[in-house]
Amino acid sequence: MAPLLLLVLASAPDAALLDKLGTRAKQLEVFTNGSRVTVDIVAEEFDGEGAVKKTTHTALRVARSGSKTERKLFTYQENGKDLTEDKRAELEKEPPKKGGAAVQSPFHPDQRAKYRFSTLEPPADGLVRLGFEPSGEKSDQLYVGEATVDPETGDVRSLSLKPSKYPTFVDSLSLEARLVAPTPAGRAMSRLAMKGEAGLLFFKKRFRVVTTFSDYEPL
Repeated sequence: MAPLLLLVLASAPDAALLDKLGTRAKQLEVFTNGSRVTVDIVAEEFDGEGAVKKTTHTALRVARSGSKTERKLFTYQENGKDLTEDKRAELEKEPPKKGGAAVQSPFHPDQRAKYRFSTLEPPADGLVRLGFEPSGEKSDQLYVGEATVDPETGDVRSLSLKPSKYPTFVDSLSLEARLVAPTPAGRAMSRLAMKGEAGLLFFKKRFRVVTTFSDYEPL
């Protein structure tokens, strides 16, 4: 992730580009709220020395229709042990709603006014790099980071971000995303890697979660 000081030195992005990114973000939101996707999750927990002490692997098909979510479990393993049938009922039921659990694109029309954007040195492939940070007070629902975007289509190709203010008991948290999965609404999330550390004093949990998304289809 580029140092946030670069935001001070960079120029403001063109408003038309932000409009295009916002339109694409809204299109993707509409599509994903009425689609199915295969989700593969590998979660690792580390001890104080950095060694892996627990690994889980979950693969499932997720269908979303508005506020309703249906999940079909393919496999669940814990430290290599197959616990699919033991976990099926638990993982297939609709998950409880948790306010703010999802990271919404800073380019989404509902979020754009909450951020300040800057154009960073572009990557060699001709795409555009944009930095972002809260335009006002920091919070655990607003992020700092950068994105690589396609100025022609309005697709976000990659994101690197962290909360502008960590939630309670969270010492570190960072996210790296790739958005290259083809959909009728543009490029959607294909990989999300999250790592961090959280907990109380001597009960810290260090973790890494890598989620891949594939085979998007409309309902």
